[in-house]
Parts: sequence; structure tokens; C-alpha cells
Amino acid sequence: MVEFYELLDDENIPYRCDVELDLIEEAPQEYRPSLLWLFVKADAVTESLESFTQDLIATLNTSLDAVFAGRVMKEGWAEFYFYAPQSKRFENISSDVMNRHGGFVYERGSSRDSKWEMYSDNLYPDAYGLLSIQNRHTIAALVEAGDDLNIPREVEHYLFFQTKSSMERAIAQLASHGFNVKEYVNDDESDYGYGVVLIKNEAITPEIVEETTTSLYESAMQEHGLYEGWSTVLG
Repeated sequence: MVEFYELLDDENIPYRCDVELDLIEEAPQEYRPSLLWLFVKADAVTESLESFTQDLIATLNTSLDAVFAGRVMKEGWAEFYFYAPQSKRFENISSDVMNRHGGFVYERGSSRDSKWEMYSDNLYPDAYGLLSIQNRHTIAALVEAGDDLNIPREVEHYLFFQTKSSMERAIAQLASHGFNVKEYVNDDESDYGYGVVLIKNEAITPEIVEETTTSLYESAMQEHGLYEGWSTVLG
């Protein structure tokens, strides 16, 4: 499943990363040690770029048994990354695809990356990136159902901890930020058996959700716990 999220560069300018999340379950693939990369001049994600992207992914998969790892949109370039058994014919095949779409200003190359470090270190999202993806999907589902995100309502958040004392410390710390306990959840079969549902009344605009969930994630992490997301009713 390809998902996208935003990162910040060294000057705190946001840029977009599209990544094939499912690859993490089997990375690295020993039989695909070659990293192939193609950078094309593209200022934004457009319909024509998406058409080119799908053609490139399908063609490289069919011709080279290459898998798409990710695409970075940064500084006016679309950077494509693939892993393949070998890099032979990559230049000719990628040129054919570009020519089918009118041609591009481009750079390309290949290198050995048997540990898939480009994918795991630069493309796959960290915990904050995964959280932003989860938030976006939840908000999109609410908007599709007709929600007005600006209406404050009760929002439930789910946190889990390894010990009762660590849970209680997190609850006490979050109480000062307006979170209240709705209920406790125990799971004797999990390493994180002490769960709590916290509630807070607020709007669920993307900006508010990002700030709230980041705070909850960091509070849970301080106590070696887990933040498992949120839910709410339609506003």
C-alpha cells in the first residue's frame, strides 16, 4: 500500500514522501540488492506525473522485476526509488518510459543497497509520519461522512502501558492538558496490558489533531507506552 506523508528539510521546508509501506514486512529482500533511482524535473504532483509514475512502476516491475520503494517530491524534483535483482537495462527502459510521456529533464543511477538502507532510513516513515498517515485517514473518513471538523466534540484517545504505575504517571501528566479518564482497559495477554481511554473536548481540524496526537504519543513514550490512535462521533 502506497501512502504519503510530509517531512521537513534542513531549512524546515516541508516536502512530500510517497512510500510503499508493505515492503517493511520483508525488507531487505536479498534477491533485490540493487537500488535504482530516477530523478525527473517536476514541481508538483499532477495528473501527468501520476500517469508517468504508474507507467514507470509497472514497466520496471515487468521488465526488471523491480519493486517501487518510494517517491520524494523535493526542490522541484520527483525522486523515484526502486529495488531490483540487477540494474542492467535500467537506463534503456527508463528512457523508453520517459519518452512515452514527452520526455523529462532527469538524473538517474544505481548502486548496491543489499540492506535496503535507503528504504528503511529515508523513505519509511518514523513514528510521527505513521501517526500523520493514521490521522489523515481518520479525518478523511469523517469528512466523507459529512463532518464539520470545526465543531468541538468528545474525542477518545487510546493508550497502553506495561505497568499500572507508568499508566498512572501518564494520566497525571496529561490531566494538566485537559484530558480525563473515560475508562480503563486490561489485556492480560499483552505486554502492554494496562490501557486507558482518555477524552477531551475539542475540534478535529488537521492542525489541532496533529498537535494533540503528537503530545499524547510523546507522553506515552516517556513511560515506555503506546499511543494507539483516536476516534470520535460526527460533529
